[in-house]
Amino acid sequence: MSRSSEWVVVRRYDDGLNAQIALDFLRDHGVPVALRGNSGATAVLNRFDTVLDVRLVVRPKHLADALEALSALESPGTPIESRDELVPASGHPYRDTTEIDVEVRTRYRRAAFALACMMPIGSGHFYAGENVAGAIFAAAIAIFCAAGFGTRTDAFFVAAMFVVACDALTSLAAVERHNAGAPAPARSQAIRASACAIVAATAAIALR
Repeated sequence: MSRSSEWVVVRRYDDGLNAQIALDFLRDHGVPVALRGNSGATAVLNRFDTVLDVRLVVRPKHLADALEALSALESPGTPIESRDELVPASGHPYRDTTEIDVEVRTRYRRAAFALACMMPIGSGHFYAGENVAGAIFAAAIAIFCAAGFGTRTDAFFVAAMFVVACDALTSLAAVERHNAGAPAPARSQAIRASACAIVAATAAIALR
């Protein structure tokens, strides 16, 4: 295997959300990058995904650009690994691979829709790998349910169901993006999910 076909690990994460944010940031700055391993969020939804060591990898020729972008993303006090500490990916079937095609595990639209309905915690987007949207949907559902119990107002429960429906329906497109290897950037995920929650909240207040 030639040196140019290898990947090098630039960061390791035990938090899938932070890994996704770094991935989106590098892609937004034109750095070809991929994730290896798996996040805890998807491990909950897929019993076959048990690896919690998430690795951010790039091609050696893009290493300098990746480090420069990450240094801008991270806090000034965060140390940046030296190039000597960066090692080629080992080819482990679940952690490191040498082909970009292996990274994208096919997800299914029906599964995303079913998960969103059966596990109303943003599961549709967690399954599709868009964890920022999933977290916002989950928080909105929890807040509306708590408000409904606290005020004994049905409108808040209706708002929670509306958010669940948004998760289920929009997860279909999220699955398509995942399978294409182009998940939505974290900022776009946050805007879409927050807009859904705001609409639901506005409707719930109006119906009280």
